[in-house]
Amino acid sequence: MITRMARAVLLSVGVFHTASLLADALIPPLIQRQLDLPERKIDVGIAALTFAKEVDPDVDIAGYSRRIDQLVDGARSVIQRQGRYDPDSVVRALSTFFYQVEGFHYDFSPDAYNKPENRYLTGVLDTKQGTCFNLPMLYMAVAQRLGYPVYPVTAPDHVFLRFVSPDLQESNIEATAGGGYSPDEDYIERLHISARGVRSGAYLKTLSYRQFLALLLETNAIAFGQRGQLDKAIHYLEKVVQIYPKSAPTYNSLRIAYIMKSKQARAMSNDIVADAYREKAEQAFKRAEELGYTKAQPLLSRGG
Repeated sequence: MITRMARAVLLSVGVFHTASLLADALIPPLIQRQLDLPERKIDVGIAALTFAKEVDPDVDIAGYSRRIDQLVDGARSVIQRQGRYDPDSVVRALSTFFYQVEGFHYDFSPDAYNKPENRYLTGVLDTKQGTCFNLPMLYMAVAQRLGYPVYPVTAPDHVFLRFVSPDLQESNIEATAGGGYSPDEDYIERLHISARGVRSGAYLKTLSYRQFLALLLETNAIAFGQRGQLDKAIHYLEKVVQIYPKSAPTYNSLRIAYIMKSKQARAMSNDIVADAYREKAEQAFKRAEELGYTKAQPLLSRGG
């Protein structure tokens, strides 16, 4: 006779094996092709627009990409007029272009993080305002096409940029504050980043473009979770931690998602599956804590 515990193990293995198989099936080919690209072939702008199109099928990737190219041409002109090409001069010229010439700015409205447009590159291109996710995204997309080594860096509930060059004493670019420099110590103090979070690489580490794609995938997971597509959100979040295993906030999002699945199963009187999901939630949060997760408003509920 199969015991209750054995039955729980068999059911949980079946549930999560099926979920694993379903994960790749639920990722559309356009998204999967972006995830499969080698680092050197990733275009941040195209990738960001592709992920946006999954959530909003009306997105014209080619049209928006041309708008990025127009910004690239404008930024190049400012840099050339300045006539200096050292990293510091380039950063200053880019900041002048984005925030003074073009007028991009932070969205200070009370519901800024609940606006869907503030999650995506399309939103900041359309409105010229955004948050600490899509403002850095645009800056990076333009800088990459210009050939400059600008990469994303994560902090609790925040993304900033880093110009990777030994010729820069200060290389962190705060895209939400006029493109000025901001040292690591400032982020540690303001955002209460733990020493463990820094040591583990969960925060303040320069990310690759491929790891940035994981953040884009997480953004879509949030959107689908808010639409009630919880299974798809979980599949995406699991894919995120495959690509970017040190993303502490993603493990916390998985905790939340698995708790929600556990409650659903419990409501259907399926206690065995509910317990299995609860165990997955505990495992996810344990991993978040091991990485030095710094508590911020949960991703699946904060809206951006």
